[in-house]
Amino acid sequence: MADGGLGGILGLAFRAGQMTPGAEMSLKLIRDGKAALLLYDPGASALTIKKLLDAARHRDVPAYALKEGTLGESCGRPGMAAAAMKSGPLSARAETMLRPARAGEEGSKIVEDKG
Repeated sequence: MADGGLGGILGLAFRAGQMTPGAEMSLKLIRDGKAALLLYDPGASALTIKKLLDAARHRDVPAYALKEGTLGESCGRPGMAAAAMKSGPLSARAETMLRPARAGEEGSKIVEDKG
């Protein structure tokens, strides 16, 4: 992934502590009202995705599915199912990059970082 692309933003957010990795920690951040953005891997279990999307919809948190493996690769944690980003300039930048890919009511679409 190219520096400055979505992968770069996600990696920077992870290292800066602005992204909470993992489905359970993401759910907690959403339920605590501290999440600005939910990202998930479409390879996660259907139950995990349902829990995440239900919580995100309830709290009006935008949710995006990334291309399989992108989330873990960006953060150096292969197999990462989900992550929630805290409010701030990095989540705003990531959402700006993702927004054109957002789809209707489901609020998610698989997004590929094109560099």
